[in-house]
Amino acid sequence: MLIGGAIFVSLFVLHQAVIEPFMLKKQRLERSLQRRAEAVLEMKLLQKQYAKIRGNERDAMERLQRRDPGFELFSFIDSQVSAQRLRDRVSSMKPGEAQSGDGITQSRIDMKIDSILLGQLVDFLVAIESFEHVVYVDRIVVRSSSSSGGEDGLLDVLATVSTFELDGAR
Repeated sequence: MLIGGAIFVSLFVLHQAVIEPFMLKKQRLERSLQRRAEAVLEMKLLQKQYAKIRGNERDAMERLQRRDPGFELFSFIDSQVSAQRLRDRVSSMKPGEAQSGDGITQSRIDMKIDSILLGQLVDFLVAIESFEHVVYVDRIVVRSSSSSGGEDGLLDVLATVSTFELDGAR
């Protein structure tokens, strides 16, 4: 019985001093390995997203380089306003620029359109957003027209239309 107790105590001490720390260290290493594997997967996903963004950037740069060197955002928007017969609805068009860096300047037009129908607004937005010319609506606020009280479906619109220009292309 004494020998059995000694063996039990010896096994218990062996378990506590050697086996238990070994198992705990193994579990920590497995968790660490799992976290690193997840981090590698996340990095691969980020790498794919980055490659896609770089591809989109190259595509946009190619479109900017192919665009007519005389392209001006203000003239483009003005011609679309005329084509959509909205000249009497546009109460202001204010040009602005913000330097983006890397040889690219962002140009924008802040515009206010008063008392326009939803269908007219949609047609105008389709006309001005141009993949080919790299023109997009950056910001838009649509409200019921203050002149009509919103009862006849007319809308007032504040919009910022933007594009990018290569600094040497002006």
